Amino acid sequence: MTASDWHDELVLVAELASVNNQIARFVLRLLDADAGRREQVAAGDEYNLGGRLVDLGHALQNRAAYRAAGDTDRDGGAIDDRVNLRPRTLALDKVLSQSGCSR
Repeated sequence: MTASDWHDELVLVAELASVNNQIARFVLRLLDADAGRREQVAAGDEYNLGGRLVDLGHALQNRAAYRAAGDTDRDGGAIDDRVNLRPRTLALDKVLSQSGCSR
């Protein structure tokens, strides 16, 4: 692994750790708001967290594709060739209609 690869790995791990903390705070804030102890999370904050999660999801998909294209002995095997390795976009209308949410 090259130095730039290590740097990218460390940045990804740091971002995942940071967003994990942000998710925990988000969930606790939702629970507090539900119990009437605090105000709801601001819509802008919720939107930004969602965007960050999507970006990190794409980064993880790209990492998996990179690993699958390289040395498969390191990670226990390649990704099934039937899997589309391109990052997927969020089909928000479909998600909202299936979850019963409204816009």
